[in-house]
Amino acid sequence: MKYVLFPNLSKRDAFRTTAEAARRLLQTGAAVCMEEANAARFSDIAGIRFLPEQQLLQNADFALAVGGDGTILQCAKKLLHDAEDHHKKPVKLVGINTGTLGFLAAFEADELDMLGRLGTRQYEISERMLLQTTIRDGAHDGTVTHALNDIFASRLNGKICDFTVSVDDKQIGVYRADGIIFSTPTGSTAYALSAGGPVIEPDLALIEMNLICPHSLFARPMLFAPQRSIRVTYRGVGNGGLTVHIDGTQSAVLHNAQSFSVTRSAYSMPFVNCKGHAFYDALRGKLMQPLKALDE
Repeated sequence: MKYVLFPNLSKRDAFRTTAEAARRLLQTGAAVCMEEANAARFSDIAGIRFLPEQQLLQNADFALAVGGDGTILQCAKKLLHDAEDHHKKPVKLVGINTGTLGFLAAFEADELDMLGRLGTRQYEISERMLLQTTIRDGAHDGTVTHALNDIFASRLNGKICDFTVSVDDKQIGVYRADGIIFSTPTGSTAYALSAGGPVIEPDLALIEMNLICPHSLFARPMLFAPQRSIRVTYRGVGNGGLTVHIDGTQSAVLHNAQSFSVTRSAYSMPFVNCKGHAFYDALRGKLMQPLKALDE
């Protein structure tokens, strides 16, 4: 089997965890690969193959992201780009948490024994729905980007903004708010949760829409069927534009009457689950810590 390691070495314990994971996998006779940029840091571990980025994921069985949730999102982007370039499904993604929350991780840094389950197929695959956004801003018309967590838009200067939302070309509302979030079920426990949205089981297929600090007493999150096509049109007044972010990365700046659309992506991201009820364990152990403390 071929394993590709993507460590975020800025995270505490990421180097130690990556090195230990590599040693354990090499002992099983597996091929272990990393990007060439990591060669100097891991040169003392015999057997790791350091490859250029364009060759890294060829014939890979698993991609191991070592870090926090941000590291896992960045790794997912690499897997998606590889899938698009080679017209195939993304490589199976395994998150190993060395960060603070690690809600997307398959297991923690002190649970590396779980690695043995990958070689013996003692795991489940959770196919996570992705969102696709198409930008129409004059400069990037037709630019398509995919999101594992969310797509959100807000003003550059932090001011309140006005926009319309249409579903399948039918306008459903004109809103005034600090911004708007569209999330996948996976992303429901990220920015959307902080904005008052519900927790959604990640294996579901739907699109969540949530306003950011709406100037209304009646605005509530909305859930849409995955086949819907949703368009947001900016009604800009004055200076500044509406900045669109894809999984936290700025994608475009819209001005008056420009828009972006959100649909379900044709791709999904295969998350490896080694624990069985990983989502519920993470929900209780990582998002309900104050309640957990009361139980102890």
